[in-house]
Amino acid sequence: MSDDPKFTLIIEKLDALSKQIEPGFPAWLSVRELAEYLRVSESQVRKLVSVGSIPYRRVGQAIRFNRRLVDLSILSGDLKPSKRARQTFAELL
Repeated sequence: MSDDPKFTLIIEKLDALSKQIEPGFPAWLSVRELAEYLRVSESQVRKLVSVGSIPYRRVGQAIRFNRRLVDLSILSGDLKPSKRARQTFAELL
């Protein structure tokens, strides 16, 4: 781990966010689940994958997203969720 105070703050915010997330969202998300999580369309998620704007892993033919890495992308500003989802993240800042 890092001793950087910014890193520590981000981890604390992620932990707080994790406590607010619906329990129905697993740690690893499918395209459909990520679309629901970010409140965007599945095609929008696939576009983010195709341009490399979102962290993902391939598991065989399937694409999976680590929810925590997606959260980090949102908090760092690399990924822009829907307006409604941004309000949730803004409350943490």
